[in-house]
Amino acid sequence: MKVKYLIVFFVIGLFASCDESESRRVGTEVIDIPIQENGSFDEDEIPVMTFTEKTIEAGKITQGEVITHSFEFTNTGKAPLLIANVDGSCGCTIPRSYPKGKVMPGESGKIEVEFNSDGKAGIQNVSIIVSANTIPAATQLLIKTEVVVPDNMK
Repeated sequence: MKVKYLIVFFVIGLFASCDESESRRVGTEVIDIPIQENGSFDEDEIPVMTFTEKTIEAGKITQGEVITHSFEFTNTGKAPLLIANVDGSCGCTIPRSYPKGKVMPGESGKIEVEFNSDGKAGIQNVSIIVSANTIPAATQLLIKTEVVVPDNMK
């Protein structure tokens, strides 16, 4: 009997939580994205991050060398853009800076990252994941390089 009541309360809770928008928490702000009747999103309500480049080819570097690069983007959407987080794929790739506030439509910004090749050898493809109030919610940036170990370190 208790299981029956538990199931009824669960189903009521599901229906009570349904609405016509998707909410995304970005920092301390919540962005509501209206959903159309067919389940799609209104493109006029979504920010769009358009990068000048998503991948950089750094060529050959010497082990221990540090690469710093700024990935530039523009909000080409029609709604304010908020970046929630920027993460490197490993401890060798560190986001140094990115816009913490709203990037309004038409405005540009930079995501500065650093790759430290200390202890690395061979071909490296490291990624940076940018989480924002966009659809999809994450964008992948790449740094491609070949780390060469000096002869005196082999």
